[in-house]
Amino acid sequence: MNYTRPNDPEHVDKPEDWLHGGLIFAKALSLILREGQGIVVDIVGDMVVPGHPDARKVLVYYLNSMIHIEPTTLDYENGDLLNVLDFNSLN
Repeated sequence: MNYTRPNDPEHVDKPEDWLHGGLIFAKALSLILREGQGIVVDIVGDMVVPGHPDARKVLVYYLNSMIHIEPTTLDYENGDLLNVLDFNSLN
């Protein structure tokens, strides 16, 4: 598969491509999201949540200078922004 360089039809993704892309994207999100703010993301296509193969939604949030990804059953729409006050109540 080629998700990291779609303009290069000969490219085959390597684990390093995913790692570098993920780290850069996480940093970009940390610049956009405020402390305690998150966004709901629907899990579709090739996306799988490690340890939670049946998860259909995750909350991606910024806390303590880190981006966190947690499966959630919250009844919010894909793309909704949330201010999370109690991180123990994500489900």
